[in-house]
Parts: sequence; C-alpha cells; structure tokens
Amino acid sequence: MIFLNRNNFIYLISLLALAVITALIFSIYTLQQHQQINQQILLLNKGELVDHEKLNMQSPEVRIAYAYLQGKLNLFDEAVETYSGTERLSNQQQLVHIHYNLGNLYLVQAIDLAENLSVDRAVAMADVAKDFYRSALKNQPSFWEAKYNLEAAQRLSRDLPLGDVTISEESQDASTELWSAMPGFPIGLP
Repeated sequence: MIFLNRNNFIYLISLLALAVITALIFSIYTLQQHQQINQQILLLNKGELVDHEKLNMQSPEVRIAYAYLQGKLNLFDEAVETYSGTERLSNQQQLVHIHYNLGNLYLVQAIDLAENLSVDRAVAMADVAKDFYRSALKNQPSFWEAKYNLEAAQRLSRDLPLGDVTISEESQDASTELWSAMPGFPIGLP
C-alpha cells in the first residue's frame, strides 16, 4: 500500500487542481470562439454582404457561409474564389459541402448560359459542375442532393444541341425518357 506524506499529497492535489483549471480555461476559450463563429454566421445569414475583414476568415465555417452569401448575391467569381480558398482549411465533411456548393454555382451558371443560347459555354460549365458533384459523391456516396444535381447537370449537357444554335418555331420538349442518364440500374422504376 502506498502512503503519501503531507507534502506529496498537497503537491498532487495542487497539480490536479491546476490541470482542472487549465482545462476549464481552455473550454471557456473554445466556447467563446464557437459563439463568435455562430454570431458571424447568423450575421451572414441575414443576407447582407459584410466586409470580410470584420469576419474570422480563418474559420472554414465562416468562409463557407460567406461564400454561400456571395453566391446568393450573384457574385459568382468571388464565391468560387472564397470556396477554393476554404478547401485547404476544411475537414472531409466540409470539403464535401464545398464541392457540392461549387457544383451548384457552376450549374446555375450553366443554366443561365443555356437560357441565353450560349451552348458551348453552358456545356463547359455543366461539365465543371459534374466534376464537383462527383468529387462530393466520391467522399460521401449517400449525398442525395449531389446525386440529384449531378443528374440535372448530365441532362443539361445531354439535352443541349451541339454546334450552332438555330431558333425554330417549335420548342424542343424536355427529355421524356423513362431511364435516367446516371450509370447503374435505377431502383423503383417499372
């Protein structure tokens, strides 16, 4: 049986108290940082562009919220730049959402270009969007929103005419095929 003398016992208790106080201070500091990040994200969610110097741009969560806001405000190039700069700071789950959001940005641009009959650029944007969706799905195969948007980008690329566009009186009907363009066997269809 081990017996501690009074000095050793006081030393041990002091060491344990110091460890508990250090852990408590670290927890309080971490909590304050998380609260600051949450406040900044709430500020960005209001829909008004905030000067990025007032934000904690070292936090991937804040950068993702900032890039999302830029995308909502149709600042395409700035949003792509912010998302791309966030990739190196992000963990695997955040990276999946960054690639998904980048795919969404490019898909929206592709749809806008297709509506303005800029077919070649629309196909190029849709191809970039597909690459980002595939990257997101490679890291998280069960991400249904990415699967759905990948299908939309594939249909957009497939349904756009090749070469020069001629506008005719008859509008082309959207694809009415029963089977999707996604590789693999579809589940739930007749």
